[in-house]
Amino acid sequence: MSSIILANTGSDSMVPPAALLSDNFLRLNAASAKRMVWLAKDGDVVITPTPITKPFLDYVTSLTGRSKIVSLATSSTVTKRPLPISEKDIEPSSHLSRSLRLLSENLNVSSLEPYIVDKVSLSIAQCVGDVPVTFSNQSVLASPEATRLLNDKAEFREFAPRLGVPIAYGNVCVNTQEMVNAVRRALSVSDQVILKLANHAGGDGNFVISKCIERSFQGAVRAVCIHEIDVDSIRAGLHAIGLIATKKAPVIVEAYSENESSVGVHFDIGEDRVEFIGVASILFNPGYGGSYWDRSLVDGLPKDVLAWCESLGNYARDAGYCGPFSVDIVKAKEVGYFACEVNGRHGGFSSIRAVSLSLGLEPDIKNGERVVLSRTAIPIGVRFPGLVELLEKRQLHYNPSVKRGAVVMVEGCEDSGPFDFVIVGGDLSDVQGIECALVELSEGILSTTFHHEIEGGGHSA
Repeated sequence: MSSIILANTGSDSMVPPAALLSDNFLRLNAASAKRMVWLAKDGDVVITPTPITKPFLDYVTSLTGRSKIVSLATSSTVTKRPLPISEKDIEPSSHLSRSLRLLSENLNVSSLEPYIVDKVSLSIAQCVGDVPVTFSNQSVLASPEATRLLNDKAEFREFAPRLGVPIAYGNVCVNTQEMVNAVRRALSVSDQVILKLANHAGGDGNFVISKCIERSFQGAVRAVCIHEIDVDSIRAGLHAIGLIATKKAPVIVEAYSENESSVGVHFDIGEDRVEFIGVASILFNPGYGGSYWDRSLVDGLPKDVLAWCESLGNYARDAGYCGPFSVDIVKAKEVGYFACEVNGRHGGFSSIRAVSLSLGLEPDIKNGERVVLSRTAIPIGVRFPGLVELLEKRQLHYNPSVKRGAVVMVEGCEDSGPFDFVIVGGDLSDVQGIECALVELSEGILSTTFHHEIEGGGHSA
């Protein structure tokens, strides 16, 4: 019996229309979709927006001991704008539909595990024999409506306060005038305002308007500075960002708070249970990462914070949602803890956990003997096979005999990076040391390449 692992990471249930997303976001989205391969068992089929290369597939199977994993892609070639898996990909004449028909004739498909439950995933489940959708290893009565509710920041601002959950000061805006008014109000209580697309878009969806000199802001891809809090200046700032709010695509305007810490509290939701799984710390130095199941993270959260996170989990279950569920919270300077959003889907935590389970690390992590850190988008200027050789040479690659080192979680865009890693060590300091070594390796390669180009009097294409 085989399962289909569907990497529909750019579903319209969670992101804005592709036309609003940058080329870079779409390429990184297609690359990160390949994280789903770590969920595959022997004989499973993994469907991604762009092909998984044979070297990377061989690498995954060599570490996990799994074999005969079948890789399909909605696009047979690498493109500048690899679009997310959509309804167009399951039209009768599509490349994917033809592959699925052949697949259903030759394999006994038992279930489909999507990244996120949406109409496309249900349609693909029907294409291969009306198989059940499983989510987080449980058969569920999948609800696209509940999925959309729990991946919409505007909806979150409606139901979270009713549950007694503290959220950031702000407003949901559906036109430019509402954005101008909301930014003006927020700037009266804060020097910075963050504007978010209601649907997930990573850094592409977060912008900051600031009264002070422009600088980088955690969680935002771009910031603009305005010196006066008047309508014309705010409109000019919004125009510079290029942000438009509509009823179908609202924008959230919130007072920006500098984070002391940022964590995700994770649950596995069944029809009759809300099971606490762990806490991931979002680390920003030297870069973004999520620390999986460090006992000190759980012990360090106040009981009332865990209680209102669980109330959000109960709300999700009552709304008809089953599967992996996370609550993103921050501890802000001079403000304290509040919730930013909830996510009803697989995510970075699921990916770290999938790698940990496949390597047999789950008991050690739960017992506090091992800590696992994810690190995304490290630009190391070598192709994937060369990267593994380089890590082994520097003794940074994961060593199963000592359960320590870096696993390449994602092979990167166009097989040449940037790369995502899962780093395993004895404690947080240990894994951060390996992370720093990876960053230094990246910087060292860039520096060497630069000097070679200068000495050679040329430049790379």
